[in-house]
Amino acid sequence: MNRVRRGHRFYPSPAQLVKVPRTYATDEIALADKVIHLHYFGGACDWWLAEYDPENQIGFGYACLGDPDMAEWGYVDLKELETLIAHQGLLIIERDCYWTPRRASEANLPGRAAL
Repeated sequence: MNRVRRGHRFYPSPAQLVKVPRTYATDEIALADKVIHLHYFGGACDWWLAEYDPENQIGFGYACLGDPDMAEWGYVDLKELETLIAHQGLLIIERDCYWTPRRASEANLPGRAAL
């Protein structure tokens, strides 16, 4: 149902995936220097992913669920995001098809935990 309403692929294309590091691959890179490859959004919520594992559909990145003071780095299950239906089905999570990869320090992430 959400796939039709969304109007675009939820998951990155194979061409995008080859550029996205797998989970744990950037552990040695400072948060500010991690490249944010993917952006997902829905309502007041945003997820910016620096790593992604297509086998288990888990990503690592920064999330703000509407309150910048509570935003944080961590892991997210994209299978759950894809099927999320909030506010009685009026909200779906979308992939930002126009996102350009950039370092976290250049991504204007909200909140004190951004870097």
